[in-house]
Amino acid sequence: TQLRADVLVDVLTSAGPTGDHETGAEDNGGNDGKSDSKSTGSSGSSQSGEASTFWGVQAKVFVTVPVMTLLGGDTPGELEGYGPIDPETARKLAGHAPSFTRILTHPFTGARLGADATTYRVPQDLKDAVRVRDGTCRHPGCNRLAVFCELDHTTPWSQGGTTSYGNLAALCKRHHMFKTEGYWHYQQPEPGTIIAISPAGETYLTTADPPPAPQPDIPPPF
Repeated sequence: TQLRADVLVDVLTSAGPTGDHETGAEDNGGNDGKSDSKSTGSSGSSQSGEASTFWGVQAKVFVTVPVMTLLGGDTPGELEGYGPIDPETARKLAGHAPSFTRILTHPFTGARLGADATTYRVPQDLKDAVRVRDGTCRHPGCNRLAVFCELDHTTPWSQGGTTSYGNLAALCKRHHMFKTEGYWHYQQPEPGTIIAISPAGETYLTTADPPPAPQPDIPPPF
């Protein structure tokens, strides 16, 4: 509803920030594509900002909004850590965002497109995209939020792995160490699809969950 949209926008653009955390030494590339269908805006306090400051802490809120929604379409946006938000709220939050990051996607499947990077270090927009996609550490059963995780090259850089959307995954410090020490092994046959192989040779398949379908404000009477 309009009231809910106004309240959510007011909270996200005026409340104190929660901070942005980085942990450990991260695997650190680039992205490119041929179809631009989504953008991720950062929204926070006073003027919406990741640059807004409260007691010296910076806020960063990720809102993913399809470009057609910005142009008046009715596809819901996605608020990280919350879920789908109605198009009107998404447009209002985008209007307050001090900056945007393009996420280039396939026009039909929605899959992210990108050229492999030639550097080891991960640029900030790619970090953000992988963390939003993964949500949590990608080790089976681990629910450590991706924002607190390190980014791992699934195929190691030293073995020809690229710094790209399809070769990066969020791993918490503990499970990243398990991989580095050779206890666990990981494969990523498709971007966001992770196969974890245990020391005993057991395999576990996990996928990055798509955003949940939007829920109606009022349930239907039947």
